Amino acid sequence: MTTEWAVVAAAEQFTLDPRNSGELTFTVSNPGNAPDTVVFDVAPGEGSQRAWFTVTEPQRVVPGQGSVSFLVKLAVPAGTPPRRYDMTGFAYSANTAPEESSRSSGRVTYEVRAVAPPKRTPWPWIAAAAALVLLVGGVVGYLLTRPDDAPPGAPRVVTLEAESLVDGARVESPAGAAVAVVSQPNCCAVTWSGNQQMFFQGRAPGDRVSLTVDLPADAVWRFSTVRTTSFDYANTIWQIDGTQVGGTFFGFTPKVVLEDFTDVGTIRLGPGRHTLTLIAVGKTQGADRYFAGVDQIRFTEVTGAVAQR
Repeated sequence: MTTEWAVVAAAEQFTLDPRNSGELTFTVSNPGNAPDTVVFDVAPGEGSQRAWFTVTEPQRVVPGQGSVSFLVKLAVPAGTPPRRYDMTGFAYSANTAPEESSRSSGRVTYEVRAVAPPKRTPWPWIAAAAALVLLVGGVVGYLLTRPDDAPPGAPRVVTLEAESLVDGARVESPAGAAVAVVSQPNCCAVTWSGNQQMFFQGRAPGDRVSLTVDLPADAVWRFSTVRTTSFDYANTIWQIDGTQVGGTFFGFTPKVVLEDFTDVGTIRLGPGRHTLTLIAVGKTQGADRYFAGVDQIRFTEVTGAVAQR
């Protein structure tokens, strides 16, 4: 029997602080007599990203005739255009397909305000201003004449379109399932960078796709990705040269959503070729697919840092 969840937000809008951050509680009720495990998630509205939201303990057991509350934290990144945005909370039974049991709250709005840049303290002396001009001019002259293209000490950044790695990719399925990886063109009201994404079609936990990347130097690298979420996408982890980096990425949303660059973790890697592996480890929905989508991959050198996996 399908649980008819009821989802209610504590207010019709988030109240944001000067940094455009806020919190709101959603209550999910189980009107039936039998206990059930509920999964709570957020569906971002137009112009917003799922990565802006954090749900505390998104999966819980709800007793019959009982309720649980979920705290949703919102942190709007700097530079977001100021205007009104919206979102909805939704809940579904962990052991059934979302389309069978998913229920949503009403639309919740939040007003993003422009964040004023910090005021600069004026120079009190003309001589100091003149010295600053001379200093800047000297630095600019040096940068224009030095042999290297990058400023001294600038971190190296390697950004790759994930679909560009498909031709050399290797797919595996410990269960012997028929898995595949392809370059997927724009679809589902989503436009990917380069108009394509890497689309991994897994079928079971443990299914994986391995990619080859080249890095220019020995360094601590911050690994980040642009991911897609959807109704049939799996929970996945990343490994680099056989070592897990970061935690589990939850791939499910009721509709296709393209997220922003999100940090996965940091790891020390030497120059040359490395193997990057995406592994399906589970799912929070009742579908029988373990799909995953990756739009972009980025490695950023972290100077003076220690790797944190």
